[in-house]
Amino acid sequence: MSNKKSLFYGLGSGLIAGAILLQLMNAAPSASSLTQEGMDKPAPAVAAESWSREQLKEAAAVHYQVYEKDAKVYLQPQVDELIRQRLAEEKDKQQAPEPPKDVYIYVQSGLVLWQVSDMLVQSGLITDKKAFEDEMRKRRLTGSIITGVHEFKGAQTLDQIITNLTTKQG
Repeated sequence: MSNKKSLFYGLGSGLIAGAILLQLMNAAPSASSLTQEGMDKPAPAVAAESWSREQLKEAAAVHYQVYEKDAKVYLQPQVDELIRQRLAEEKDKQQAPEPPKDVYIYVQSGLVLWQVSDMLVQSGLITDKKAFEDEMRKRRLTGSIITGVHEFKGAQTLDQIITNLTTKQG
């Protein structure tokens, strides 16, 4: 009997452990009496087919994200692709040149060349003030700027700007 002693200890321990587990299972509450997460009332013991639409949504919302049938749901790769497309569209819009605008400049009597060139830079007609002034001095037109309103339609070259400022408009 001494060589079967360990067998009997193992058999007895297993029976005791099984009895304890059986008692725990019997003492645990049944699934129908458990309360749902976030709800104070016990789960109804009726079939899901008899539930209303709102009850189904509430029950499903405990463990899942619930969307309306007509709601558009995107997966992450789809969202990434949409964002990439929108960024490309915005980049194209920013890179597209602005349509040329009409600019009107009023030259008062007594203004000197550097003051007129400042007005042209501020209005966006020229970008290099020194190049304009040098060209006016080269052509000896520094004192030939006509007073009054000068209209510049669209993008202008330096020659067109000088011609507009130094010739009488009809």
